[in-house]
Amino acid sequence: MRADIPSSWAFDDEFDGGEETCGRVIINLHTYVRGLAPGTRIVLISEDPAAPVEFPAWCRMTRNALLDMAHPYYLVELKPHLVPDGDKETRHG
Repeated sequence: MRADIPSSWAFDDEFDGGEETCGRVIINLHTYVRGLAPGTRIVLISEDPAAPVEFPAWCRMTRNALLDMAHPYYLVELKPHLVPDGDKETRHG
């Protein structure tokens, strides 16, 4: 049994990679997020033990922002650098 998503996290969507390995999760994630708007906050869920290394690396390479992590949960903001400051919303958890 896994713990719940941290209650202080505010997000718009979630993506559960299930029991796939991180490489497969990232491929599926890429397909899932490509239609989402910059600034969207998404919780990534992965039980893969490599996720604490792989998701931060994916965020650095794709310029997505890793806001927080509590394995198996990862809070990511998609391409925040593409959202003008005036368009950023204040989210509440």
